[in-house]
Amino acid sequence: MNSEQILAVDDKKILELGEQLRVAYQLKKKLRYAGTRDPLVHGESVAEHVFALLFLSQYFLPLEDPDGKMDRARVYEILLFHDFGEIPNGDVPYHLKTKADEDQEKDDAEIVFKSLPAPINKIGLERWKEYEEKSSPEARFVNALDKIEPIFELLDPVSEKCLKTLKFTYEMHIGKKSKATEFFPVMRRFVDVFSESTKSRGLFWEEES
Repeated sequence: MNSEQILAVDDKKILELGEQLRVAYQLKKKLRYAGTRDPLVHGESVAEHVFALLFLSQYFLPLEDPDGKMDRARVYEILLFHDFGEIPNGDVPYHLKTKADEDQEKDDAEIVFKSLPAPINKIGLERWKEYEEKSSPEARFVNALDKIEPIFELLDPVSEKCLKTLKFTYEMHIGKKSKATEFFPVMRRFVDVFSESTKSRGLFWEEES
């Protein structure tokens, strides 16, 4: 299916496509170094998140860029390096992230990339900054993909529970996703359909009135 066909299909078909894309996520449950994880509590590493992005990019990039104007290799490099600033101090959910957290992550990224051998240190930092600044079409695509990736994670019944655990409201969920996908209609379509589906099932946290 091309992008025009996807934009024209009904919600049920979009949900079916999402389930199909979710199949590859099973690889994320193959733990490294004989590790263990509680299967009743949502959890994933940053590396697993990057895998999901790389996988989803294979589907969405040709749809959002059918003429092939974007540099595919550049997209994959940005995907690979965009979260390296989280290596020293971990990930902070964006609805809880403060200015201090953002500044710390920038400092951490500089330290991490300096510790890497050439030429990875240079290209990695360049791509990390490109993503942070959204200074290229490739970076804006990656930013949009990064924002929508959790909708596929939430297809897991275990994962969907985290919305209430983290006190994550519908407004928090939809805000950045809508902005990031403004110029990416196929990803926006998935966001709209899956967000309404998630909302209709009462999975978002709601503040008491």
